[in-house]
Parts: sequence; structure tokens; C-alpha cells
Amino acid sequence: MLDAAAAARLNTVVLHVRLASDALYPTSYAPWSVFLTGKSGVGPSPAYDPLQFAIDEAHARGLQLHAWFNPFRAMLPNLVGKAAPSHVTRKHPEWIRKYGSQTWIDPGEPAARQYVLDAILDVVKRYDVDGIQIDDYFYPYRESRTVVRRVRGKNVRSRVDIQFPDDATWAKYGRKNFSDRDAWRRDNINRFIETLYADVKALKPAVAVGISPFGIWRPGNPPGITGLDSFAEIYADSRRWLREGWLDYVAPQLYWQVGGAQDRFRKLDDWWHTQNPQGRYIWPGLYTSRVYGGTRDRWAMSEISRQIAELRDARIGTADAPGHVHFRMGALTADGNRLAAALAETYQERAIVPAFPWLGAAVPAAPQVSVVGTDGPATFAVAPGDTTAVRWWLIQTRGRDGIWATTLRPAGEGRLGASAFGTAEPDEIAVTALSPTGMASAPTIVVP
Repeated sequence: MLDAAAAARLNTVVLHVRLASDALYPTSYAPWSVFLTGKSGVGPSPAYDPLQFAIDEAHARGLQLHAWFNPFRAMLPNLVGKAAPSHVTRKHPEWIRKYGSQTWIDPGEPAARQYVLDAILDVVKRYDVDGIQIDDYFYPYRESRTVVRRVRGKNVRSRVDIQFPDDATWAKYGRKNFSDRDAWRRDNINRFIETLYADVKALKPAVAVGISPFGIWRPGNPPGITGLDSFAEIYADSRRWLREGWLDYVAPQLYWQVGGAQDRFRKLDDWWHTQNPQGRYIWPGLYTSRVYGGTRDRWAMSEISRQIAELRDARIGTADAPGHVHFRMGALTADGNRLAAALAETYQERAIVPAFPWLGAAVPAAPQVSVVGTDGPATFAVAPGDTTAVRWWLIQTRGRDGIWATTLRPAGEGRLGASAFGTAEPDEIAVTALSPTGMASAPTIVVP
């Protein structure tokens, strides 16, 4: 776990809850994940709900929690044949496609798309998550196989791409309305994204929807950038999702070093910000695990702080909110939190998630704050100033030493004691109400 000092400077945990049509929480839509207990379909013992526990612990620390889903990956290669009876590969084999080493849910099956949507919406309905995020598991990344041909009496080996086996769904659902199978596949994913966004907002408008696509939308965008074509290979028209406003934030995977090949990190960050007419948040994903994630091409520890500095500098003079996403937490906590400690200077102040005014622009009134008792450490009662919903109390405290501390507490906590102030001897306290969409009230100032 991150130490308290490091966690206090972050603002959100993105928790992987669906890796491959499984679940790290109890649900009728999928079996318990093998990564939790070692066996598909077997829950923890003694029984508890890992997702609810994570939400409670995150909120107690003033952290948002976003549930992270891989949508259409059905099974990891090393787990084939080990799924519980409730797993989609066994309940609905008609939706499942074997593709090279991969096992996939066919996005061309309308019922399968609805199943994946329902699995995500189940979490939105039942849990107090602040957001959901989906990864880039739409259609699978392309695989190839070796073909041996006889040419002039000799065996010649070559690699050819494997085609995704969706002939049946293409014939049934696609051919009537599309002349191009690639366009039909892309439409399947577009409709999935558009429907997901609309359905989440219908349930809980303030729950943020984020997507983490491959960093290159299409080669040549911007000019000079080459690499995998996610538009054509996994049928992810991520630029369209951003332009249409079918997400609240996008975390493009900028998994390259600053100044590396084609200067992809900086050029792609700049490019994504030119594709944002709806003014959504763009928070690049950083490949933090390249510092602590194995021995292959490890990055220097300083690379991550350099990337953060580049992103922050690029936002100077713009209206764009700075921010980024680390992949993954294990890299921050490795080697006794060494990387987290190295980032202490980068994260000098508490990060607050910016407001999402397009999800609700109502601003709460300044909270009502009153002293509860005078004996012992200061304790205050805090209540909303009007009927506008409040999600968090933002507490800024100046200690007797003149140093300010910032904390967040869930609005359900009507009493604030020393643990909420960041100091045992507060000299001045400012309490601000934050709405579910992050809209901030005027502060209420209290002098103990």
C-alpha cells in the first residue's frame, strides 16, 4: 500500500474489477475472478466484498474510486478450460470466438454487447463508484500465424494475419446494412460506447465515464506518427468518441518516453488536445510500470517526473485541466514506495478532481459550520448550506506553524475532528462544499 503521505497527494484510484469476463465483486453477471482466490467462481473466505471495501477505504481517504472494465476479453490464454460454470464462455458459447491465442466475446452479437453493458451498469446501480473506465479491449489486437508454402521445390515460411472469425454474425447482422465489414465492426463499438455513456447518465448523471484507448488513433495523426492503427485493427474510433462527447475523460495510452521515437509522447499529447470540441478532460496514461515492471527496457526513475513536467508545461496558458493516470499502482509501491517517494516533490499539494459542469452546474451554498464542543481537540459540525447535493467537504487548514494542509472528507460525515484537519492544532479552517459533479461553494471560514 502507498503510505499516507503519498496517498494524500493523489485524487483517484482506478480499480480493475473485470479482467476477462470475471469479477472482483459478487454479481450474477460473472463468476468470482481467479485472480482473487486462485479459482474461478470461488469467492473470498471469510466472505467480503472487495469492491465495497475499496470504495469505503478510498472515500475515507478523500480518494475517488473508478471501476475499471475490460469489455470484450472473455478469457486469458493460460486459463482456458478452467472457467466456472457461470462464466460467459460456458453459459453463452454461441457468443465466444477463438482468435489465435485469445478467447473473445464477439462484439457483433447484439445480445453479447448488451450483456457486457449490463455487467458494467450493474456496478453503477449497486455501488457508490465515482466513475467507470473501460480499457481498449474491443476487437482483439491482430495476431498472425506461420504459413509454409512450397516454392520451386523449397519450403518458404511467411507470417499472415489471422482474421477474426465473425462470418456468422457479419452475415446475420452486418451485410444487410454495410458493404464493408470493417465499418460494421467499428459501428458495433461506436454503438456500444454511445449506449454505455447514455445508460450510465440515465442511472447516475454524476458518475464519470472514462476510456483509456491506445495512444495512436490512426498513423499520420499528427503527421510523422507511425505505429499501430487502432481505428483499423481493434475498430476503436476513439477520436469520434471524444468529439461526440461520449465520455467525460479520455486517458490515451502515451506509453512512450519523452524525446523517444518520433517524439510520440509530446506530439500525441498535443494532437489529442486539438480533437476536443466538447471540452472533455484529457488525462494521458503514463507507462509507470516501465520503471518497475520487469527487466525489459526499464526506464530511469526520473522519466515519470519528466513526463508529468512536460504535460504540466503544455497546459500553461490554456484552459485545459492538467492531469494524468499512472499504469499501474504496483510501480508506485514497489521497492518500499521508492517511486512514490521520488514523486513527492512533483506532488507537493493535494490534487482535487476538477469539476464536470456539463454533468450538473448547480453550485452548493457555503456550508454551515459550528463548534460542537470546547473540551479537548476542536470538533465541528458541518451541514449543507442549502438543498444542493454535497458529495465532499474540502477542508483547508492552517496550523499554528503557519503551514496549510488540505483534506477531503465524505459529506456524510457531519462531524469533523482533528483527523479531518491535517493538524492537531488548527489556527484557521476553511470548509468548502463540493457537489457530486465537483462544483465548489464559497468557503466557510472558522477560527477555533
